[in-house]
Amino acid sequence: MGVLGYNQKRPTAETYRRFRDELVKRLLTTDSRLTLMIYGSYVRQDYIPGRSDIDGLIIFHDDVIIDKTIYEFASNALSGALKQHFVPFQVSPCDLTTMRDGRFNSYNPHFKEYFAEEGRILLGRDVREEFTYEIPTRDEQSALTFNLRKSRQGLLFSKYLLDTNNYEEFLRRFMATLDATSRATKQVFHMNGNHALPNRFSALEELTAQYPALDLKIIKEIKHLYHHLDELDALYKKPQEILRMWNEAVTFFETLIREYLRKNPKTTTSTS
Repeated sequence: MGVLGYNQKRPTAETYRRFRDELVKRLLTTDSRLTLMIYGSYVRQDYIPGRSDIDGLIIFHDDVIIDKTIYEFASNALSGALKQHFVPFQVSPCDLTTMRDGRFNSYNPHFKEYFAEEGRILLGRDVREEFTYEIPTRDEQSALTFNLRKSRQGLLFSKYLLDTNNYEEFLRRFMATLDATSRATKQVFHMNGNHALPNRFSALEELTAQYPALDLKIIKEIKHLYHHLDELDALYKKPQEILRMWNEAVTFFETLIREYLRKNPKTTTSTS
């Protein structure tokens, strides 16, 4: 992804339309597994071609842990559409369980009316009425919500970054996911009312005692790489191994959120 007008040609209004149609076409076979919605200036038609983003959500109809086979398909579809018709596309990958619960929905209550009035469903069933919106009540909640979205977003764009030889950005987003995932263990531990931890790897065994469904394999792998930087440097030259770790890290992050939601069911009604 370059800089529009410098090393990336500015798209025309026709390019925006073609990208939209191409993405929908490439995702058609998954329409029962996800919803694609766009909103914002492009939908209102007051956008500036060549400058404005298309804003959107891809809501996977999964229980927090998104099926990575479908996710890979969506990543390939996005890469293909962007390579043919590049436009600035700001998309948030979500899952339906998290959006229904609300505590880790990255959209605040302001967006309820906004989505109702300006959201446009391009593919799949309309799930807007199922969303719950909340204002985060803890710092850890805000950080987890933001980092889950960015980790998923990075993985979604990983195929495009590889296909367009933007390898430095590919590595930056991968490392951001490893950092976010390893920090998430400490943040969820704090949200459970536990004592402060000296570092992100300090309470892994205690965490698995609270959440037996967690598999610490990828977290232990991240910890090992952080203490053996020569191995991390060697990993940078292995994109397929990076993708394996990236998928496993996002899946671990999602599992952590799912187990927190199950262990801490909501007791109050939020804005829905």
